[in-house]
Amino acid sequence: MLSSNNISGSIPVLLSNATNLVQFQIDSNQISGSSPLELGFLTQLQVFFAWDNKLEGSIPTTLSRCKSLQALDLSHNSLTGVLPPTIFQLRNLIKLHLIFNDILGSIPPEIGACKSLIRLRLDGNKINGQIPKELGFLTSLNFLDLSNNHLSGPLPDEIGKCGELQMLNLAGNEINGNLPSSLSSLSKLEVLDVSMNRFVGQIPGSFGELFSLNRLSLGGNSLSGLIPSSLGRCSTLQLLDLSKNQLFGSIPVQIFEIEALEIALNLSWNALTGKIPPQIVALNKLSLLDLSHNKLGGDLMSLSWLVNLVSLNVSYNNL
Repeated sequence: MLSSNNISGSIPVLLSNATNLVQFQIDSNQISGSSPLELGFLTQLQVFFAWDNKLEGSIPTTLSRCKSLQALDLSHNSLTGVLPPTIFQLRNLIKLHLIFNDILGSIPPEIGACKSLIRLRLDGNKINGQIPKELGFLTSLNFLDLSNNHLSGPLPDEIGKCGELQMLNLAGNEINGNLPSSLSSLSKLEVLDVSMNRFVGQIPGSFGELFSLNRLSLGGNSLSGLIPSSLGRCSTLQLLDLSKNQLFGSIPVQIFEIEALEIALNLSWNALTGKIPPQIVALNKLSLLDLSHNKLGGDLMSLSWLVNLVSLNVSYNNL
């Protein structure tokens, strides 16, 4: 391991002679240039970490020859080009992190062949096109982050087949259409963030079946209809953000039965009406409450019981 040594220069081609190399970690250095194609000769390589460097160029397609590769992390570089479909031929690949690069193009459907994947992070790139339905073949996947790209089109129903998912982050894209009800099949899901997209339609009532959920962020879309009262059954929820949508109707009292809600409740910038329910006093662990920019009425006396509030915003209502 050569991590965090302020090493500069490029990855030497002669490294390919180390054919018995199992682990190659050069992360957190000043290494520049492109990754040599000769890395494909390292057929015993299991771990290749080169994150936080100054690497440029494309991901070498020859990495597909490294049949033993289990973990590949090239995050925080300046990599360009497209995701090589051949990378998903690596049948032992468990972890693929390419965070914060300049990778272009779409996610190839060949990704469905990489069934060993447990962690996939492609966030902070320039990836476009639709999320392929073949993603549903990744039944071992428990962490998926595709946030802050240029993904568009609908979210495929097949995402509901990724039954091991605990973290799903699609925030900051251009994904549209309805939120698929198949998401409610992800019984182990702890974090669901699809904020800042172009989703429309109603919030599926079946989301109330996500009993492991602790963070639900749907803000910054064009969701409409009522807030489902079934969300009150998500008893482990610590953060609920439904802001900047087109939700209307009253706030369901069942939301205030979520005793775990302690980080944030953000319902701002909607068209909610009615009075702030007195049951809100039950949220005595809550740190942030934002109900601003709605059409809510009533008095604020019940809010005085929220003794742990650090931030309160109820501006631009009918209070």
